[in-house]
Amino acid sequence: MNGNEIDLRPDAPAAGEVLRVSGQADKSELRAALREAGVFRRVRLSGVAGALAVALLGVALSTGDGMVDFPFVAGAVAYGVTVWLLAPRRIVSRALKTARAHGEREYTLDEGGITVSCAGGEQGRVSWEELKRFHETPEVYVVVGRSGWKTCFFVLPKRLMPAPGQDELVGALLDSRLRRR
Repeated sequence: MNGNEIDLRPDAPAAGEVLRVSGQADKSELRAALREAGVFRRVRLSGVAGALAVALLGVALSTGDGMVDFPFVAGAVAYGVTVWLLAPRRIVSRALKTARAHGEREYTLDEGGITVSCAGGEQGRVSWEELKRFHETPEVYVVVGRSGWKTCFFVLPKRLMPAPGQDELVGALLDSRLRRR
C-alpha cells in the first residue's frame, strides 16, 4: 500500500473489476468455441449454397436435351465436399495460428465490459452494449458482439479460472449482461 491507500500489487483487483485471467486457448477450446458460436454451420451452409449455384449454372447452360454437363456436376460436388469437410479445419488452424502469434492474453471483466491485452502490448476494450450474446460449453465461454463493422469474438477458457467458483461468477455476470444462446 502507498500513502494514498491504493493497492499497486499486480494481482490486486481494480475498482469494479470482477475477474482477471490470463492464458491462451488451445485447439480443442477454439474448435468448441467456433462450433458453439455457429461459425461452422454458416460456412457449411454457404458451401451448400455455392455447390447448388454451380449445379444450377450447369442446368441453365445445358443444351436442352435433358442432360446436364458432367463438369458442372463434378464441380458442384467437389466444391460442396471441399467446403463441408475442409473449411472448418482451416478456420480452426487459422484461429490457432493467430492466437499463438499474439501470445498469451489477459482478459479483464469489469462493470464497463471486457478488456483483452496481448503480450505484444495491444489492447482492446469492448463495452457490454457492443456485446450481444454468449455461449457456454463445458470448456469455454464464447462472447460474441459487434464493434462498428467488426465482429468481436472472445474465447474465455474455463481452465484459466483457477479459484473455485470463478467460472460460475463469470457465468452469472454474462447472464446478467448478455443474452445466452
